[in-house]
Amino acid sequence: LFRPVAPLLLLLATGSLFLFSPAAGQQQVQKLAEGTGANLVQVKCTLCHDLGNITSIRQSREEWEDTIKVMIRRGAPVSPEEEIIILDYLTKHYGK
Repeated sequence: LFRPVAPLLLLLATGSLFLFSPAAGQQQVQKLAEGTGANLVQVKCTLCHDLGNITSIRQSREEWEDTIKVMIRRGAPVSPEEEIIILDYLTKHYGK
């Protein structure tokens, strides 16, 4: 029953690794910029993401807000108060 699903899961897993791997010669940042909210981002966001996934992009405040809301809908354990702190931090240090 589960055998036909295994190749699909393997394909999805390896494909997602490829999509989120840094480009050749590009290293991912493994340290967040210092500031209020950095520890919260480290604790909450790295439950599912590598720091490089967070620090390698620049988004506007609205884009970060949308991203955070999507992550919360997907199950990120972030309270409304933490959401504001994370949003302020990401906007200040990784905004465009």
